[in-house]
Order: sequence, then C-alpha cells, then structure tokens
Amino acid sequence: MRLARLAALALAALLPALAPAQDALPADLAYLTFNIGGGAVSDFDLPRAAQTIKDLGADFVALQEVDQYVGRNRNPKRDTAGDLAKAAGYPFHHFAKAIDLRGGEYGIALLSKHKPLSVKVIPLPKTNEQRVLLDARFRMADGKTLALLATHLDFPSSARQKQTQAILRHLKENPADRVLLAGDLNANLGSPELDILAAELTPLTPEPDKFTYLDPDSKAIDHFFGRALPGEAWKALPGSRRVTYGDQPPISDHIPVLLKARVVPAP
Repeated sequence: MRLARLAALALAALLPALAPAQDALPADLAYLTFNIGGGAVSDFDLPRAAQTIKDLGADFVALQEVDQYVGRNRNPKRDTAGDLAKAAGYPFHHFAKAIDLRGGEYGIALLSKHKPLSVKVIPLPKTNEQRVLLDARFRMADGKTLALLATHLDFPSSARQKQTQAILRHLKENPADRVLLAGDLNANLGSPELDILAAELTPLTPEPDKFTYLDPDSKAIDHFFGRALPGEAWKALPGSRRVTYGDQPPISDHIPVLLKARVVPAP
C-alpha cells in the first residue's frame, strides 16, 4: 500500500509537466471587424459571409448587428454567431446580447481560433439603444495578458462619448497588459468620441480616410485601437486592409476590415 501511495504521489507531481501548454497566442495577430447586418439585410448570405471570414484567416473576428433566433427580412431564425463560427472554422465563439428582439436577441459576437481565459459582457451607457462591450482575455506567448475588446457604438456623438469613456473606465478597473479594440464605432478618427479613446489607445485602423460603410464619400467608421506595455507599441503589419467586395454584390452595408499586428519596441 505504501509503494502504491508513493507511486500515486510521484505521478501527481509529474502531471503539471505532462499537461499540454496553455493555448498562447502567436506573436503576429490578425483581427477582423465586420458589421454583417445579419438581420437588417434581406436574405443575409451566411454561407458567403462565412467563406469571406474563412478566407481572410484572422485569429479573431468581431461581428456587429448579429441576429440570434430573430428571423426578420426573410432571414430564418438561427444561431447566426454559432453557424458562422462553425462554417468559417472557428472553434470558439461568444454572442453578447445588446437587446431582446422579436422573440430572439440582437447584439455582437466574437469568433476566435484560441480559447479565451475569460469572457465578460459589459453594458455601455444607454441613450437610444442598449450597446455592449465584449471583453475576452487571452494569454500571449510571452505570458502577458491581452484584453481583446469588441463593441458597436450608438448614436448620437454625445452617446458615443459616454460609451468610449465607459470603455476606458472598464479597462482602468479591469487592467490588462495589452489591449486590442475593434468594432463599428460609428465615427471618424478625429471625432470627439474617438479622441477620447485616442488619448489612451493608439488608432490602428488601416486606411482611415477611406469608407468602410458603403458610402464612397464617407471615411472609416469601423476601427481598431490598441495599447501595449510601456516601452512597447502595436505595429500594423502588411496585409492590414479594407476588404472590398470588388465585382461581387455586397454582403452588408459595411465592408470587413482586417488588422494584422505585432507588439514591437516603442520608437
């Protein structure tokens, strides 16, 4: 019995070393933001949206205007976030409800190729329609924590200013070593609401002077922001871009926007 007990203790001591390493993120990350208009668009082409997401191959995908079991404008009642994740090859997804809608739910979602350490949904200050912030935490390869944030801000500018202030307050109360924020922020860089973010986070949006909402006369309203540790900076890498539809009909009234980024020593 004594030998068996000693053997069991020895095995228990070895288990942590034998366990697989935690899913650490690669050094280069790709983050896609895409307002899919999943219920507002008639006959939303989910298979084509999924193929577009799959082809871009991002580690993470922030989705806005996601209908969950709503079924409007000739779209079926379905698990939009789950169906997109499955079809595009993402093993992890999380839907964040903003409001109840027609017997279902409406909000934002995050698709991920990596298992998060935690996921929280934080209500943002409400003016017209309730909006939320999704905060997923990950471990990077160097052991640092990443707060991967996704959101969809409201109207008007005064509401968005309160919401961006709330996002920064959330980060102050729930700190992380590094931050990446993506979403439909419904504002251009240089607006008062995005200046609030830019005071603490670095804009990383590719081609911010070109439209991401299908109005060629507009500028980007789908954005990325980041923050790294002192002495570091997020760097946008080649391949970061607006993903235009070309000769194909649009999937949504927004286009996908892809950020490829890496943490580098600060200049």
